[in-house]
Amino acid sequence: MTDLEQWLSAQGLQQYSKHFTDNDIDFDVLGGLSEADLEQLGLSLGHRRKLLSALDKRRRKSVPQPTAGAPKSNPVSADAAEAERRQITVLFCDLVGSTELAHALDPEDASALIRRYQDACSGAVARFDGYVAKFMGDGVLAYFGYPQASEDAAEQAVRSALAIVGAVAELTRPDGRPLAVRIGIATGIVVIGDMLGAGSARERAIAGDTPNLAARLQAMAGANEILVSLRTHQLLGQRFEYDGLGERTLKGFAAPVPVWRVLREAAAETRFAATRAASRGAFVGRSDESSLLLDRWRRATQGQGQAILISGEAGMGKSRLADMLSVGLGDEGHYHVTLQCSPYHTSSALHPVIRHLERAAGFASDDSDETRLTKLEAMLDGLEGSTSPAAKSIIADLLSLPTARYAALDMSMPQRKAALLSALVELLTRLAADEPVLLLLEDAHWIDPTTTELWTRLIDSIAATRLLALITARPEFASPWTGRAHVSSLELARLTSEQAAQLAAEIAAPGVLEPAIVDDIVTKSDGVPLYVEELTKTVLESSMQERPVVPATLHDSLMARLDRLGPAKDIAQVAAVIGQQFSPELLAAVVPYSGEELSAALQQLVDAGLAYRTGRSAEETYSFKHALLRDVAYENLLRARRQQLHERIGRTLVDRFSSVAEAEPELLAYHFHQAHLFELALSYRERAGDRAVARSSFVEAIAHFSAALSEAAQLPQGQDRERHELRMLLKAGPPHAAMKGYHNAEVADA
Repeated sequence: MTDLEQWLSAQGLQQYSKHFTDNDIDFDVLGGLSEADLEQLGLSLGHRRKLLSALDKRRRKSVPQPTAGAPKSNPVSADAAEAERRQITVLFCDLVGSTELAHALDPEDASALIRRYQDACSGAVARFDGYVAKFMGDGVLAYFGYPQASEDAAEQAVRSALAIVGAVAELTRPDGRPLAVRIGIATGIVVIGDMLGAGSARERAIAGDTPNLAARLQAMAGANEILVSLRTHQLLGQRFEYDGLGERTLKGFAAPVPVWRVLREAAAETRFAATRAASRGAFVGRSDESSLLLDRWRRATQGQGQAILISGEAGMGKSRLADMLSVGLGDEGHYHVTLQCSPYHTSSALHPVIRHLERAAGFASDDSDETRLTKLEAMLDGLEGSTSPAAKSIIADLLSLPTARYAALDMSMPQRKAALLSALVELLTRLAADEPVLLLLEDAHWIDPTTTELWTRLIDSIAATRLLALITARPEFASPWTGRAHVSSLELARLTSEQAAQLAAEIAAPGVLEPAIVDDIVTKSDGVPLYVEELTKTVLESSMQERPVVPATLHDSLMARLDRLGPAKDIAQVAAVIGQQFSPELLAAVVPYSGEELSAALQQLVDAGLAYRTGRSAEETYSFKHALLRDVAYENLLRARRQQLHERIGRTLVDRFSSVAEAEPELLAYHFHQAHLFELALSYRERAGDRAVARSSFVEAIAHFSAALSEAAQLPQGQDRERHELRMLLKAGPPHAAMKGYHNAEVADA
């Protein structure tokens, strides 16, 4: 039995196994089926509800598991680990006219209709990796970015909302009118995870303004309207079309709140165009890569077709590099064809091709099938050469359009697939016969198997054409096309510190940012261009230039990388409290794991690209790969747990790492300050100042004594506090005097 058959059998639904197999439905497809899809497949109402409920439970359990030997428990306490700070997107949905329905229907009929409505919402939420937190009668509360963070949580929420509107509209009232919903969506930082209630009422609590804002937006929405908050709108970029509703006064919010109404998905060809087109930073540090792309383009225009795989982690500028080539060609005659892979359609055959053909043919959302077919034929007939009726029929069928106007094709399914792939390759090569073609495949790490097959055929056939194929992908993508003579690979490296500083300065305009702020941006971005840009914009958007924090635009993607660690995320969080760099010895002294468990967890951090190891085995240390990763891991902890960990680390350094405490008293001061143990922090700041004076490092000494004075200000009013303050003022005097050229004796005489 297949995994799916075994799972269906465990749910008591084994009778549908063959039906699903006959319709090419696997687990990936099954998770995206709607209530209407299941009804069309012949499942009864009870079985549909049973299946959707089982799928929801399966999804909740599908958190990635750690490698063998990784930690199995929380390093502090299970209770403390339950609650955490998260940026999530909250969707609140309400059924329009539910009170009227309750009065008009028999209670049993009303209950059945509400269940169908809830099933429709659940299916749409699950399809886009959301989490249904609660049903409140006809209200549905869903989270995106929890319990598993996602780099596109806001986008997933809006796509889910659009799917809910469509699915609920297929349900009808007793008078035949379709049901309608109101939806509000908001994004923000919340505290989530504490368990409240008992028995079947037990649920995870959520605290913060975000759920309230989503509920208020839902309340002011009209029928089948989707309203989103400011932060959600910022994260969505140009992926959707909106109506700006201006600022609205909402109950419980002191200031008016900007609100947008989502209309539909935008027509942007790529994720890059949808998110980055509105504000692009300078193009820095990619001159060699640009030259390579331009060289391959020139070869292609001379009839020597080329393909280039551009790889790099998220934010390295893969799409930007490809975009700059297109922009650089200017008025030079060429065709630009873009195929965008999608994380939601990795099992949808030829999804990138279908979307491109729909855009190229100019399909509108309200076009009839006949209108779309006419537009498709006009596009195909406008190409150089001719498209056979058989090819038109196959392509129309790919786009789910009627093919009655064409002669029936006597082909088996494998033959139809082969004919379709041949027809698509022919379309592109015919374009190249007319003008050179720049063909871009974006985000190939999400490619579906049939599109992979299509591209293999295409790459094998372009060597003598005027076509340059660019493929962008993240490092995990294993290219099946390497090794061919006309295929090149280009791995994007991080920017140097000088290049990152140049990029930040050009985004902000020369002289706008203080050098110290630029240095912080360079350090935290670790050479990733997107991080440089987003950190710089975050600083510029603040009311005053402050040290950069994790931008909301990057928070979800960084958190998603940590969540994928499973229980080993706890190790990353404790390590983040230690600092950007941490030793396995100190970590082992702080967390209650065996040496084998800790080694496995650290190896998992390295394998996941979150940290790297330096030094020899006896003196090895670890560092977070990006300072922003460390910041997100740290900020995810509740303040009380951070304080607990800082105190534990500080006392462990004192008790078991005396050499560190002696050599770096400022490190002890930092941990005790964060633990709110201000008297201990003051003591170690004073020691650090004394050490600096002994070395004639007077600037550093003044900084330490000034910090100690700040620690004293945190102590309770009284003689002890005054005594500490006076001592620090007296100790700061001689270094000040020495800096001005006075000797200690002269200061004493004065």
